[in-house]
Formats: sequence, C-alpha cells, structure tokens
Amino acid sequence: MQKNPLYNTSSISFFQYLFAIAVILVHSGRLTSYEPVHFGLKSMLGRLAVPFFIVCASFFLKQSLGNSKKMKAYLVKIVKNYLFWSFVYLPYAWLFFSSLHLPVYLFPAGILIALVYLGMCYQLWYIPAFLLGLFLVNQLVKRLGMVWTGLITFLLYCWGLIETYSAYLDTTSLLKGYQLYSNLFFTARNGLFYTPIFIYMGYYLYDHFHAQTFRIHRWQKLAFAFGLLCLEGIIIFQREGIDKNFFFLLPFVTVYFVNACLRSSFLKSYDLQYLKQMSIALYFSHPIFIEWARYGFSSLPLSYPDRGKLIFVTALFGSHLFGLAMLWVRERREKQKIPSNGEELDKITNQ
Repeated sequence: MQKNPLYNTSSISFFQYLFAIAVILVHSGRLTSYEPVHFGLKSMLGRLAVPFFIVCASFFLKQSLGNSKKMKAYLVKIVKNYLFWSFVYLPYAWLFFSSLHLPVYLFPAGILIALVYLGMCYQLWYIPAFLLGLFLVNQLVKRLGMVWTGLITFLLYCWGLIETYSAYLDTTSLLKGYQLYSNLFFTARNGLFYTPIFIYMGYYLYDHFHAQTFRIHRWQKLAFAFGLLCLEGIIIFQREGIDKNFFFLLPFVTVYFVNACLRSSFLKSYDLQYLKQMSIALYFSHPIFIEWARYGFSSLPLSYPDRGKLIFVTALFGSHLFGLAMLWVRERREKQKIPSNGEELDKITNQ
C-alpha cells in the first residue's frame, strides 16, 4: 500500500504505540508513592492518549466524508470490532454488575447501557463515544458549518471541565448542576461532551493543514501549548477535582502535537504500520492481563506502587504477546489473499 508522501504516518504510528502503552500504565494503578510523579503519569501523560487517537482518526477521515461507501465501510469495521471485544469482555461486565448487588432482572438493562454508553470494560467506552461524537460533529458541520461547530463543541467540552475544576467550584450552581447530571449519566467523558471537540480539531487540522497556523513555528507552538498545559496541571494538582479527564489546554496541545508529527521527518523513511496494529492490540487486550495480574498478585505482601509496577509489566508483556500473534495471523491472511480486519480502515486513512 502506498503511503501519502505529504504526511509522516510512521511518526503517527510510533506515537500511537507509545500512547497505547501509556493507557496500560494508567489502568495498572499506582506505580509510585510520590504524588507529583503519580499525577504527571496518570493524570497528564495518560490523558493525552485518547485525544491523540481521536484527532489522528478524524484528520484522515475528513477526506472521506463525501464518499459514503468508504464511510460505511469504516463504520461497519469499527462496529464489528467493537461487538467482538464487547463479547470478549462480557464476563467482566457480568462480574462487575454482580458486585453491585443489583437485582438480576436489571442485568440486561445494565449490559445494554454498557454496550451503547459505558463499554463492557473500562477501555471500551472510547468506541461508542467516538461514534456518537462523529455523528454529532458531522451533523453540525453539515447544518451549521465549521465555525459554529467549533463553538458548540468547545462549549460542550467546557461542561466537562466542571468535574476537573470541581474543587474550585464548590458551593456554586455549576457544580450542583454537574452533580445532578453525573448522578444520572455517571461521567461527561462521552460522545456528547468529550470526543466532539477532538474530532473537530482533526477536521480543522485537515482543512487548514497548509495555513500558517500549522505550517509556521509548529514546534514552538507545541512547546508553548504544552508548557501552558503543565501550568494548568499544577493548578489542578493543588486542588484535585472529581476526576481529571478534561483539561482546558488538552485539545490545543493535541492538535499541535498531531500536526508536528505529520510534518516531521522523524522515522518518515520507515514502514511502521505494524506499530499501529500493535497499538490496537495493546489497547483492546490489556485489561485481560491487568485483571489476571491483579487477581494473581492480590495475596502478595506488596505495597500498592510495587503491585502496580508488577501489574504493569505483566500486562505490557501479555498484551505484546497477543499483538505479535495478531500480526502473525494478519501476515498469513495477506499471504493467502484473505482480507484482514484492518485493511479497509488503512485504505480509508491512507496509512
């Protein structure tokens, strides 16, 4: 498959792989007892992963919006993969609902909510959130244009900021309103408040890729935005809120980061498509190994950080073995001329 010479997709694949490892790190639990390092790893570095995935995906999708056949193939492929992994994690979801001591007749409703909203496991929320956000942004762009879509997605994202800054909003009507919302919908990290702005950023980057905003001083702009994000992190660290999924600077850092990767010469001459496939394997499979390790190491006399490190190493090793097996199967399919699950997606995204 021919790579688009305009974009450095090898760099994108490399960072997708690193961010997949960062997701494993976040889900492994505490790795250090030193609070600033724990906050930096879990609440800042780890929070860059999903936005990076979304901006990359939406950037390459933008060119296919007018091609209904490609979009349909892309959506069908995502839904099939999501249903497969939802089935894999169905026992985990069942055990989770059982731990809540809910009546058995509520389990089917719980499974349905997990399937269309929360995900059967803690990493699967991303797919329904991305699909809903994609639908919302596409409808807004079609009916209102890019300017109004940008404003609306930004305002929706600001609602999610309330959970991050809740410690600074104590006793305010904003926080009371958010608490009422969260009692019903659990989180704002969903396809209405979280993913739309990152999808919009990917679209915006594609439309303005040759504009001076992204073409000139790209590394300086990224460094400046990241520096501001670090300052925001310090502010949040002083008084941590309900959760830390939303950072005000996160959409801007992410879009400048993706832009810098696409334009850089770093690793451009290498074919790193396998790293993209490996990142997919790591992202979807790692909870299997985390939960096995968590159960297996629960009786060991270890501190929380030491147990977290052991879980992380085990999950990293296990998910890599799974990824290598997946790549081996994919290679065999290609040799036998059997289409693999990722080929149509690769064609759509020009990766």
